[in-house]
Amino acid sequence: MNTILSKVLYVDDEEINLINFREALRDEFEIFTALSGEAALTILAQDADIALVVSDQRMPGIKGVDLLARALELAPNAERVIITGYTDSQDIIAAINQGHVYRYILKPWTEDDLRITITHAVERHHLKKHNQELIEELNRKNLELEDRVRERTAELATTNQTLIAKVDELEQAKYELKTLQGLLSICSYCKRMRDTDKTWVTIEHYLHRHADVLLTHGICPECYAKVMKELPAQMAHLMNEEP
Repeated sequence: MNTILSKVLYVDDEEINLINFREALRDEFEIFTALSGEAALTILAQDADIALVVSDQRMPGIKGVDLLARALELAPNAERVIITGYTDSQDIIAAINQGHVYRYILKPWTEDDLRITITHAVERHHLKKHNQELIEELNRKNLELEDRVRERTAELATTNQTLIAKVDELEQAKYELKTLQGLLSICSYCKRMRDTDKTWVTIEHYLHRHADVLLTHGICPECYAKVMKELPAQMAHLMNEEP
């Protein structure tokens, strides 16, 4: 399995320093080199995966401090390290303020000190990148949760509207039932009832319209006894009328 090496850009106007840097760290990192600040900016503009920019301070053209400040704009996720001399305290302060450097390396550097600083800077880069990915994932999940909450809220609103409609139906049914239980007009002769539109309808029609009630016809015990008592006389009367 091929291991993907982290990318480190080293900038120095002395080529021997670039060679020494590459030889010291090429087994652990993918090394990019530039002889000037201008060349370094070109590399940064073309490759967004640079994990670390290491720059010498004293160079013709763009100085290390200015280069790292520009690098912050082009590759904000890349760490920045400056190499400077013991007497360049003002340069170190400027690098910290303008380029937001992670560390500075004093000349002459040793290979072990260089390796430790570079390794820590790259690890810091990956940690910050991982944290950023976690934050983006958290934001994505928050957006998904907000979408689900909005959907559920809409469902509850629809359900609430349905319940309100059902309550209105029940209130209307209650009103209609109360109307039935109130004073109703009924004809003393034909027993029809006066409806809400002033027409006179049968009791069956009125109940079906206002209470959704269908009537069936039967005979009560009292009427049954009366009918059966009067039936012989009615039959005899009918037979006497026959020719």
